[in-house]
Amino acid sequence: MKVKNKSKLIGTIIMFFIIFASIQPTKISVADNWYEDEPGYYTLFDENGNELTTMASEMFKDDEYISSDNKHYSISRVNKEEKSAYAKYLGDIELPEFEEVQELSMQVAAQQNKDRSILIYCTHSSESYVPSDGTTAIPGKGGIFDVAENFKNALQEKGIKTVLDKTSHDPHDAGAYRRSRQTAVELIRKNMPVAAVFDIHRDATPKHTYETQVNGEYMSKVRIVIGKRNQNRKANEELAYKIKAIADKAYPGLIKDIYIGRGEYNQELSPRSLLFEFGTHEVSKEAAIKSAQYMADVVNKAIYGGIFKAKDKTDDKKSEKREEQGLEKRPKEQGYRVSPISQEEQKGAGRGILWFIIVAAVSIVIFVLISKSGDEISGSFRNMFGRKRKE
Repeated sequence: MKVKNKSKLIGTIIMFFIIFASIQPTKISVADNWYEDEPGYYTLFDENGNELTTMASEMFKDDEYISSDNKHYSISRVNKEEKSAYAKYLGDIELPEFEEVQELSMQVAAQQNKDRSILIYCTHSSESYVPSDGTTAIPGKGGIFDVAENFKNALQEKGIKTVLDKTSHDPHDAGAYRRSRQTAVELIRKNMPVAAVFDIHRDATPKHTYETQVNGEYMSKVRIVIGKRNQNRKANEELAYKIKAIADKAYPGLIKDIYIGRGEYNQELSPRSLLFEFGTHEVSKEAAIKSAQYMADVVNKAIYGGIFKAKDKTDDKKSEKREEQGLEKRPKEQGYRVSPISQEEQKGAGRGILWFIIVAAVSIVIFVLISKSGDEISGSFRNMFGRKRKE
């Protein structure tokens, strides 16, 4: 009898896992391999054979690319043997127009953000910088954590509640995103409500592709990566465009480009989720840290510190557009306005919360099933569907 009950229990648990797996967002594991098995990198060309960019990750047909000068491309073909890809030009991206009213003081920012956290983690936790760390990888303690730590500190200095998780997700293989997903879920669960989630990486392309000078200071460029196969894509694109708009105006040369790749990169877990590439293995860690400090200022302004003006031609249309976007009117004497959460971000937040509710509900059901005997389980299902035991 015990064996029979145990078999029923195992069968029931398997059934619930199958149901749970079927309702989760579709994942394509190969698309989330932000790494390459062999050394080297892909080069992206336009239709005329002009080089657009390089990237130490496999490129896929229909991936999208936005260059530093805001030209939008879609990859039309890929040659895996030659590690090359070709893209067709789709047009120019129009970034939102940002108006910086006034820098938020630490006290005001802290008050504004006391209930909303910026969360940071590193999927590829071994990534390091050769000039500073002496190697491309340090298992579990890569130089990438130093960059993430400085990014966190710079945000906190602006009064923003920021949490960095230093969990290792080694090895640097196809399972890294699956492992970091658990970290991201726990981070979000423990720190809700969330303002943004950032996964910090570094690239593995030649040094010159990321070198830049901003305000006369040598540093690394930053690439923004978005997963196109997740329900938060529009909200994440919106934040990426805001970040680029601010950086292009305040710190020209800081943002390298935006890559919209096949996959999710765990960005379906929460809106305002982005992957940042801080430099490459050939630049110094200090150069990446410098850009992280600048990025903290950009992120602060993108989320909390200014107005993104509507692009309508007349003041009336601007007003209507601002109302649609939920922009909050504030007295002029306050001297600042906080960038609002858009409709896309609100929708993304709702979907993220729903996902957590589903996970919690399934977890509770499984726990209850495990804690019951076979007969109790059968009785629970009979009660659930209105069938009573015969006396």
